[in-house]
Amino acid sequence: MMKKKLILIPFLMAFVWSQDDDELDLDAMWDNTVWNDIESVADAGYEVEKVTAVAGVRGAEAEDEALHHLYYRQSMKGPSKVELNKALGKLLNTLTTLKEKTPDHEKIPEVTHYVIQIYKKLEDNSKAREYEKELLAIAPESKWAKFYK
Repeated sequence: MMKKKLILIPFLMAFVWSQDDDELDLDAMWDNTVWNDIESVADAGYEVEKVTAVAGVRGAEAEDEALHHLYYRQSMKGPSKVELNKALGKLLNTLTTLKEKTPDHEKIPEVTHYVIQIYKKLEDNSKAREYEKELLAIAPESKWAKFYK
């Protein structure tokens, strides 16, 4: 068995060395290639029927999902009154909690500003003015009060 392996090894080595001689000579191939001139080119035009513009891979589903968040353009509607009332409720609860814990909490002017903005969106100007006066009374020099001076 050992003799067979010893004879097989030189045979395989000769086979591998002979492969190196047959390598592609790319320069020679380039030089010996016969080049033909192109005489005419056919232009085939194709049209796609019923093109549907979509937002991403998921199509209309992704487009609807994105449009839900893009209300800042004039052509799109903003948050509904229901959504504004939910946000207002959460802000008023936060404001009450902050005032109970620490009456001079640093976030009170900011939250009050957001409450005022929502009241203005809901077109409740009397409530908006109430909170404006309150904001100007508790933090007249804050960056949030400068909008109401």
